[in-house]
Amino acid sequence: MAQSCIIKHFRDFAELTRREIELLRTLERDQRSYAAGETLRASGDPAAVFFTLTDGWACASRCLADGERQVMDVFLPGQVMGLREIGYDHALSDFVAITDIQACPFPKARLTEVFDSAPRLADLFMLTLARDQSILLERVVNLGRRSAEERVAHFLVEMKTRVAPDAPSFQLRMKQGVIGDALGLSAVHVSRTLRALSDRGLISKTGKTVRIDDLQALIEFSDFNPTYLQRNVRWARQSAAEGAEALAVNR
Repeated sequence: MAQSCIIKHFRDFAELTRREIELLRTLERDQRSYAAGETLRASGDPAAVFFTLTDGWACASRCLADGERQVMDVFLPGQVMGLREIGYDHALSDFVAITDIQACPFPKARLTEVFDSAPRLADLFMLTLARDQSILLERVVNLGRRSAEERVAHFLVEMKTRVAPDAPSFQLRMKQGVIGDALGLSAVHVSRTLRALSDRGLISKTGKTVRIDDLQALIEFSDFNPTYLQRNVRWARQSAAEGAEALAVNR
């Protein structure tokens, strides 16, 4: 059976039981393809479904009256898109494919059914939502209190930590305009800043590949604190079957 992105994502928080795995798989049944740049759901649309992202990168954004855009979330495979707007009847942001993606829409009511069948999954979803919120809060600090070079440096360390924590390089699957929309910079300013970081000997960039040449220096330069990306599962309840029924499949 093919690897499940959402199961892999949730296993970063806790080992899963057979029942929890079966329920999470039901959120990936209706897989659909979306082309890069395509809008999955627009601001103001009925917020009746969530999306599990199974392949590619997507974002949540808001377009302003003057045509400017602010990217608020960058979604990676395994994430559930829409949790931040769970309490609203209409969407507060656009969901847009950054790359060609595969995503599975599912109705909000299905999530309630999952929680009724496996209450601990409600805890794990709450932890993923808290982590998404901490990323957004750090983005606010980045926008308001760091220079352009510090913003880009901080963003690169964050994406490396999320995409390839144990590798010196990673694929940054975003155009410079999208990076700029996330950091409050123009595409030209992003390009200039990437060159400046390269000139400092902190990074190397070839196409979409970013290599971190001096990670510790980049962390210190951007004042990066990884705490907001760390997972603390002590709050979540333990499964009665944990340690007995936990599976090693699909790792």
